Amino acid sequence: MKRIKTTISRSKYFLLALLVAFSFSCSPEDGEDGATGAIGPAGTNGEDGNANVQTFVFDTATESGIGINLDVPQITQDVLDNDVILSYYESSTGIYYQMPGGANNAIFVTRPFAFVNSFDIRFHDWDGTSYSITAGDVVKVKIIIIESTSTTAGKISGKQQVYNALNQAGVNINDYYAVCDYYGVAH
Repeated sequence: MKRIKTTISRSKYFLLALLVAFSFSCSPEDGEDGATGAIGPAGTNGEDGNANVQTFVFDTATESGIGINLDVPQITQDVLDNDVILSYYESSTGIYYQMPGGANNAIFVTRPFAFVNSFDIRFHDWDGTSYSITAGDVVKVKIIIIESTSTTAGKISGKQQVYNALNQAGVNINDYYAVCDYYGVAH
C-alpha cells in the first residue's frame, strides 16, 4: 500500500513538472503572418430577405381643405391585395403621426384611403364631420409600401405576415422612426 502511495505521489510531481515546463515553453507573442492563401469558391445564393420596401415623400405644406389627393402610380392592385401600406404625416411641429388617427394636439383625425395609383387623406373632427386644414398643418406625407414575402392562400395573409414580423421584432408601427430604422429607410 505504501508503494502505491509513493507511485501516485511521484506521478503527481511528474505531471506538475511537465505542466510547468509546457507552460513556460509557450510564448504569448505572435509569429509572423504567413502568405495569403488562394481565394475560395463563391458561396451559394441564400434565400432573399424582404428588401422590397419603398418610401414616398410628398411635400404637402401648401395643401389646405378637407382632403389631400396624392398620385402614387406604385400603388397597384397587386400592392392593394398583398402588401402593407403604412402612412405618416409630419405636422407643423415636426412630429410624425401615423394615419389613420388623431394628431396635431388632437385637433383633427386623419383617414387615409389607398386606391390604384392614388392615396387620399380626409380630415375630420372627432365627431366625424369634415375638418378643413390650413396650409402648413400637414407639412409632409410619407407612404411606406412593404412588399409581402408570401402571397399564397392560407390561414395568414402576406400582409398579416408582415405585421406579425414587425410585431415579433418589437417594432411599433405607430412609430414612424421605428419602422424606418427597422427597414433601413432614411427619415
